[in-house]
Order: sequence, then structure tokens, then C-alpha cells
Amino acid sequence: MKKIFLNSLTWLVLITFTACAGPVAPNEATQIPTVEEAAVVAEPAPSSTPTPTEVLVSGTISLWHSLEPEQIPVLLRQIAAFQNIYPSVYFDVLYVPQVDLKAGFEQAARQGSGPTILIGPDEWGRDLYDQGLVAGVREMASSDLLNTLNPATVEAVRYQDTLIGMPFWMDGVVLYRNRALIPKAPETFSEPIQLSQPVVEPEVFGAYLERSFYFSGAHIYGLGGALVDDNGMPAFNSPEGLEWIELLRSFEQAGPVDFFTDNDLNLFKEGKVGFLTDGTWNKNELVEAIGVENLAIDSWPIYGSGGLSGFIRTENIYLSQRALDEDHRISWKFVESLLAPEIQSALAEVGLIPVLSGAPENPVAGQLIITDALIAQAMRAFVEAVPYAITPAMDLYATSLDIAIRSVFDGVVSPAEALLGAENAILEGLPVFEAIGTPSP
Repeated sequence: MKKIFLNSLTWLVLITFTACAGPVAPNEATQIPTVEEAAVVAEPAPSSTPTPTEVLVSGTISLWHSLEPEQIPVLLRQIAAFQNIYPSVYFDVLYVPQVDLKAGFEQAARQGSGPTILIGPDEWGRDLYDQGLVAGVREMASSDLLNTLNPATVEAVRYQDTLIGMPFWMDGVVLYRNRALIPKAPETFSEPIQLSQPVVEPEVFGAYLERSFYFSGAHIYGLGGALVDDNGMPAFNSPEGLEWIELLRSFEQAGPVDFFTDNDLNLFKEGKVGFLTDGTWNKNELVEAIGVENLAIDSWPIYGSGGLSGFIRTENIYLSQRALDEDHRISWKFVESLLAPEIQSALAEVGLIPVLSGAPENPVAGQLIITDALIAQAMRAFVEAVPYAITPAMDLYATSLDIAIRSVFDGVVSPAEALLGAENAILEGLPVFEAIGTPSP
């Protein structure tokens, strides 16, 4: 599927934790993998792991989430590790199916109850903050901590001069490659075109790239342009915007081109496509289809004076207003601990992509080490990623630019006319969204 939707269940489980589970185990790998073997390391987050010398902290942390069953043990181990340091801190942890989680949180928060910490998708953050239900955390998050995170994930939680949460893990749009068809990773965009040419078997394509806005819109940032200017107005009707359209036109030289269907994905799974633009949420499905030894996620190639790029989405940790009404230091210490290399490594072990910045050189003790090749490759690809703006107005941008893209490649209008038409449509529609804000990538 082109988009990811978490499964909805219909039951709730309430668990109260004490310090009964074992601490998070350190990484047991005895060798640091090479870059080719997919090592990714990151500096540990300063102050993210509490130390016994700190002032005694006590109280209860209430946490609501909708984690998948295989992800929950990671959270439980971190809770136990935290309680080993702070034995006077207790946890009330509630699982709620994601379909019910936001509404349940809103209702409880308005009544002055609910959790002190909420784990949920990025698309909830601005609405919850505007309602006054989650807190801004910019004053709590140190620069040292923020500098350990992928910059795009920090931008994803930035809103109205604050941070409305902290990123926990990320997903996004990447360039997949079938090693069996295309053994070499490209450095420039001309290479996928050249590498695709030897693939001449019937119904086998060197590339099947995606033009729809969600999967191609971030390329304009890679080319040095932007969707929105500093005043919240459209910025894509520019030389960089025209270069973006020409980039999308050149996709035809590498093979067939998709527009928000699953044709490309299905053919890639059948081993008939060399390069594919798709989301990291489909990586396990692709591994199962063509084998882990054949699947790679490549860093985005260079194009002209810039390069290609992809949008990312984040799962976030939100601190509720209730936490501020109590002693927020307890909950914030736990939030920081969730960004420590140990738990971010544990997230990777269950298939999630950490938000810490990757730096594969000179690994030392205490740094994040990723042993899953695809997750390591995704982290590298996300170094130049762009956060997808979660605002109602972004739907207007996506719809208008999808129409513009289609009109160009259906031969209806020129690229310049298409971008001008999209700009006018957005300017006409923006007043509807003035009260709720405009996109801000």
C-alpha cells in the first residue's frame, strides 16, 4: 500500500509497572560492523540517561500508547531500566488501539486526567497543542540533546516557536534498489538511467519511479527550492520548481512512471523492477518478496547542483499539560531516556528507524550501533530528508500540485503554466486555512 495505516483493535489493557523487569541489555554484538555491513552510530544523547547521583526523584508517570505487540517489550525494558535508577518512580501504562487513542486522550485531558506522556503520530501534534492538551517542550530540550537528533525530525515537531513533542522513531520515502538487477548504488541521478539500460528482459524495468506529490514533492527541497516561503506563501513557482518538473520528466528515461498506484510496488515485489520510490513502512514486505540479500535502500542521488530527497513522518512523544501541572521533571527525564542510544538501538531491533543522527565513523562505547542493514541505509538516506508538514493547508498544496503534475504530463499545459495555476489555486484556497496555519517545511 502507498500509505501506512496501523491496525485498529478493540480492547484496552492497563498495566501498572514496578521495578520488576530487567534493565535494557547492552548491545551484545562483539564486532562493530563496517559501513557496508550497515553500522550506524550516533553520539549518545547528553543527559538522556539518568544517573544515580541525581537528586532523588519520585512520583508516577502515566503513559498511553498504541505500540504493536513486538514493540511493547522495548518500552517495558526501558521502564525497568529507568526504575533501577529511580526506584521511587512508578508507571501506569495504558495500551489503546490507535483508532481510539487520540479521542480518548482528548476526552481525558479535558477532564484533567489522562496520561502525562502520550506516544502518537506526528499528525496529532499541532491539533493537540492548539487545544492546549500537550505542552511545548522547547525550554526543556537542551541544545545538546537536540543536536543528537536527525535535524528533519526536530523540524517535524517545531511549531509556533516551540517544540510540541519529541520524535521517537521515523518513516519516510526512500529509493529502493533490487541488487539482483542493479548491483551498483547510484551517486548521481544520471546513473539510474544508465544502470537501467542493460535491463532489457521482457517486462523487466530498470526503474519504476513515482511522480505523485507525496512521493516526489520533497525533491524540490533537494534542488534548493521550497514549497512555502517565510511568510507562508507558495514558493514553488520558481526556477527550482521548473527544475523539479524537469526532474520528474526525466524519470521516463529510466523506465515506466507511476502516479500513486501500486503498480510499481507490485512489479518490484515480483523482481521485475530495479529502482523503486516507496515508503520505509513497506520494507519488510519487500524483504519477504525479493529477499534481504537483494534489497537495498540507497542514499538519494545528486541531480544538477542539488539532489533528490524524500519526506519523512515521525512517531512522537508528547508531554501533556497534566505533566506541567504536576512535577514535569519526572516525565521529562523519562522522555529524555527514550532518546538514549540504548533504547534507540532496541527500537531498531524491532524494525523501527531511530531518530538519532547517523555517523558511521569511529564507533566508540556508548554510541548507537545498528546491525540491520536496511535500517542503517534508511538512516543515511534520511540525513537530507524533509519533514512532511502536518497541516490542513498541506492537503491544498498536495492536491493542487498533483493536478499540476498530471496536467503537464498529460500534455495539457506547460510546466510554467501548471505551476502558476497551482499557485493561484493555493492562494485562492489559503484564506480558509488562515486560522489553522499554513505548511512550514
